[in-house]
Amino acid sequence: MRRSGFPVAYSQGFNPRPRMSFASALTLGATSEWELCQLDLARDLEPAELEQAAAELRGQLPPGLEIHEVWPIPLEKKNPYIQVQAAEYALTLQGEHAADRMRTFFAEGPGLPRAQEWALEAGRSESPDEVLLIIRLPVGERDGVRIRDLVAELEQAVPGIRVTRLHRARLWCEQNPAAVLS
Repeated sequence: MRRSGFPVAYSQGFNPRPRMSFASALTLGATSEWELCQLDLARDLEPAELEQAAAELRGQLPPGLEIHEVWPIPLEKKNPYIQVQAAEYALTLQGEHAADRMRTFFAEGPGLPRAQEWALEAGRSESPDEVLLIIRLPVGERDGVRIRDLVAELEQAVPGIRVTRLHRARLWCEQNPAAVLS
């Protein structure tokens, strides 16, 4: 951020740090390709200035790290921090005849509450003993579902199936309401 001149605000005190927060902690062992980060700015920027500052910041990022979108959050909001509404995960499951067993599991009405609403796609991978499950879950205090809890319940409900890769593909927040759990 310093190299690009991005106008991020810093904390006060002996060891100032950029004022930034990430929207949702990533579960241990999971990978991700879409995270949300909020940066407090040192000064107000017009939309064109914000885009220019973001372009300059993009030019300083290491390979593999990208900024997809930038938008301002008004300070007069009741809660100025990002509120995540949903998360999409790609789970790689392995086990004997995993693809067929998972299709049967979802077709027969799973024991996991609302699981049919969450499962977007279950596709066979290179082997009949491996399946890729794409799932979108609500996030939040009231209706939220923790991915680790779902993985544990899924592994218990379908004996012999285990999750070998957990990848968070995307987060949605109130800035993108059309895409949240629709």
